[in-house]
Amino acid sequence: MDYFNLKLTAICMALLLRTTVNAIRVIGQDATVVAGDDARLFCQLVDTAEKLTSVTWQRRTKERPTNTDFLVVASDGKEEHMNGLKDRVKFTGDIPGLKGSILLSNITVSDEGIYTCIFSIFPSGPFKTEIHLTVQVPPVVIVSTDVPPVAGDTEEILATCTASNAKPAAEVSWNLGDLNYTLKVQTNVIVDSEGRHTVKSSLIGVASKDLNRKKVQCLVSHPGLKEKLKLDYTLIIHYPPQVVYIISVGGQGETREFQYEADANPKPTNFTWSRHFPVKEPLSRGVNNRLIIQMTPASNGLYYCVVSNQYGSSTECTSFWTLVIVALLAGVSGFLIWKFNLHQSVFKRLRCFRGDPVPTVSSDLDEVVH
Repeated sequence: MDYFNLKLTAICMALLLRTTVNAIRVIGQDATVVAGDDARLFCQLVDTAEKLTSVTWQRRTKERPTNTDFLVVASDGKEEHMNGLKDRVKFTGDIPGLKGSILLSNITVSDEGIYTCIFSIFPSGPFKTEIHLTVQVPPVVIVSTDVPPVAGDTEEILATCTASNAKPAAEVSWNLGDLNYTLKVQTNVIVDSEGRHTVKSSLIGVASKDLNRKKVQCLVSHPGLKEKLKLDYTLIIHYPPQVVYIISVGGQGETREFQYEADANPKPTNFTWSRHFPVKEPLSRGVNNRLIIQMTPASNGLYYCVVSNQYGSSTECTSFWTLVIVALLAGVSGFLIWKFNLHQSVFKRLRCFRGDPVPTVSSDLDEVVH
């Protein structure tokens, strides 16, 4: 009977102790932070009145896949740092309050992993919980064109929006406005050994002169960004000289100056001036788009300019006739003089008919002027 009672008492004590131990637990919270920020890792021991002897922190990461101690805090608050984290770790807990939280500063991708918070109490022993730390890395975003597309009939990559080295992958889209039904979007994702994602979203379309200088916008979203990024971009299409013309930009004294204008991208790099009539002769060659002509009869003729960039050339001509201009001015002057003389003769006859004195030429001119 005594043996039975002793055994029953032992079983009851074991069940009671097991119930008490099972009630003791450590609570914690997973954390997600952006690279460069600080991470607050919270843990607390609850449902116990036993004496706390120490709090130990361990972690395992991709670089160190096994649990490694990096901080031990004794019951008197004394801290022991190890394995390299040192000043980056600050104990923010409260030993009497059974709180073992820490602050890990200046987070990097290599800090991502599983952190273990361990409370050692007497006599029950250690109790722990695991906390997952996730590190987000915002993307580096650019919009560019590796090789400027040249106007033609085939589809090409017109622009690429790249969101690189992000964790997790960024979301990339386009605001195309009126070009929404003209261009296509092609996206691919590359993941490196560190788990960082590079997203490339390219605009595909037939390169045409009409697309040059059109505005588009790349939109990038990522949990590590405070707001969506909006990057404006102007499409660049290269093409040879298209619309060309020669204009007169005035003259100084006995010279006239002409300037060649061309619609081309990039701007023309070479201008060749020549005269084709009445004689054929080269005039100038180089990067100057202006031509100065002396206003003499010897300069009369038909002038040509060939303009080019690396994709092609175009030609335009203009004429210059100083004799025609002189003859035209002489004809107009003669007609005005004839009209004046005719007017003077009629005027004199009328005065004579009325018996008025005939005025002098100078007085008639004064009346005409006034």
